[in-house]
Amino acid sequence: MKWLLEFYNERRGIVARYRIEAPLPAAAVPLGRTALLAEYPSIPRSGRLSLFERAERVGGQDASGWVLHRIVQDDGQGSLTSAGS
Repeated sequence: MKWLLEFYNERRGIVARYRIEAPLPAAAVPLGRTALLAEYPSIPRSGRLSLFERAERVGGQDASGWVLHRIVQDDGQGSLTSAGS
């Protein structure tokens, strides 16, 4: 199955879209994240993380600032189907 994944980065204010082929949405997410980080590598940080940044990591926020915004099934015909349908 083909999936369309949209990742959003609030700090940069951009959305990145990737079409991934995987049997299930859960299998598509790591593949999409790998493609995302290849295109938008993390900026190395100097020094220690702030208290806020450490809290974000504990809360499940990725250190790169990217979050999965949407994942839908891509039927190849230009129309998209919700992953929950």
